[in-house]
Amino acid sequence: MLQPLVVGLGRSGSGLHLRTLTRLVRRSESTSVASDLPVALPAVGCDPRAAALRPACAPGEVTVVATLEEAVALVDPADAVAHVCTPPQVRHGVVAALAGHGVRRMIVEKPLAASRAELDALVRLRGEAGLDLVPVSHWTASRLAARLRRLARDGRLGRLRRITVDQHKPRFSRSLATDSHTTALDVEIPHSLALALDLAGPAELRAAHCWDLYCEDGRLPGLGGAHLELEHHSGVFTLLRSDLGAPVRQRSVRCEFDAGTVTAHFPLSEDDDHAQLVVTACGEGAPVSGGGAFPPLEASAGDAAPTGSGASVTDGMPAWPGPVADAGPAWAGDPARGGVAAASGAPVLGGTPARAGATVAGGVPEPGRQVIRDDALADFLAGVYRRFASGAVDAGGSTGTSGFELACAAARLLCEARDRCAAAPRARAGSR
Repeated sequence: MLQPLVVGLGRSGSGLHLRTLTRLVRRSESTSVASDLPVALPAVGCDPRAAALRPACAPGEVTVVATLEEAVALVDPADAVAHVCTPPQVRHGVVAALAGHGVRRMIVEKPLAASRAELDALVRLRGEAGLDLVPVSHWTASRLAARLRRLARDGRLGRLRRITVDQHKPRFSRSLATDSHTTALDVEIPHSLALALDLAGPAELRAAHCWDLYCEDGRLPGLGGAHLELEHHSGVFTLLRSDLGAPVRQRSVRCEFDAGTVTAHFPLSEDDDHAQLVVTACGEGAPVSGGGAFPPLEASAGDAAPTGSGASVTDGMPAWPGPVADAGPAWAGDPARGGVAAASGAPVLGGTPARAGATVAGGVPEPGRQVIRDDALADFLAGVYRRFASGAVDAGGSTGTSGFELACAAARLLCEARDRCAAAPRARAGSR
């Protein structure tokens, strides 16, 4: 059995990793069928704020200590799985310290590092110390992403032309309470960037913008949101948008193909683990968005870069830069798109009926809407622990690229984006 050691008990370490692990163990203990989940409790949590923390776990499920030395004294390095959930700026140091104590299996939050030098050092350390490092990649490992991946490779809807990822949420309180992330590039973008690279292959960064977060308590530089544009070697264009001052939550991935559009809605929080997939087919062979090659994202309507320092401000708040381009099937929660949510049996844009549980042929959904249960983080962590216990190596996904290689590619693009944002004048409003 493997014992979890969670380093860093913020939102990620305590609210996601520890909570998910203890829930998995409770579930395995309550079932009448013997479980193959190789997780032993109590877990060990490590955070300098240990005395003030109250992890959401039952008595006996976690032991919290303040230093790494205390933590490693409570585990056997041969059976330990370290969850590195510290801020990006200190991840290499934590991984190096754990390796020095003999811990070899680690699950590392993304982004892997805050600079190219730290990323290169982490890659070297992984090889020299023989570490099995697994970046957190529940987005790419999710059931929803698997269906997108099959659609991208199947060819039934033609060639993938464009990806648009929207990850929006109000993050005022957390941004004010912690300095774990220095820009919005480190909050949501790492997950969507890895997914885009997984779906469309290697890419070059074409544009990157960050803007400040404005609220009644003041201004937080760089934490308002981020906007990235990629051009993949495969010819696909990707737009990644994350607004951390948005009034509503959204986690969607829109994939435009020659003969249809697929919009994947990921679960918004731990309150509900259901995802939705909406497939809108065009006429036989008819291209989406007017046909022809897609123009560079800089020229796309509605995808403008964040407004500059001259953006209008009302009551101390930056104004939105303009309307959002049509983003496919209408759904509740985004007034900019208009329309009403596609309820079961109701029509979506284009006249395609929305059908919960639409038929799947060869793993590819037919036009309509699917609702699927997708507890991605739980499935991801359970799968990693089973792989660790079996001694298997990361053989790579459908493209043969391991999770670590994919995370490194995403981290390098993020480092380039940070450099561009640092060199450019700070924008005052989002690009949504």
